Amino acid sequence: DNRGYAKVKQAAKYAGVSERTFRKWLKNGLRHSRVSAGMILISYAAIDEYLLGFEVNENHVDDIVDELCRSCN
Repeated sequence: DNRGYAKVKQAAKYAGVSERTFRKWLKNGLRHSRVSAGMILISYAAIDEYLLGFEVNENHVDDIVDELCRSCN
């Protein structure tokens, strides 16, 4: 990936989330490099891969909603 790496602030902006949320992602397994005390670099490819892990199939969402509606009756 020729986009390279970003610091946390840039990476959070790229992902469209707050820095706080992004730091939670790092703790939850988002691949990153800690190159020195306090400096974390994240590849754009790693961000894309991490988010792909949360991709939802629209049909799956419909199934969940239907199941919830049935259990409410």
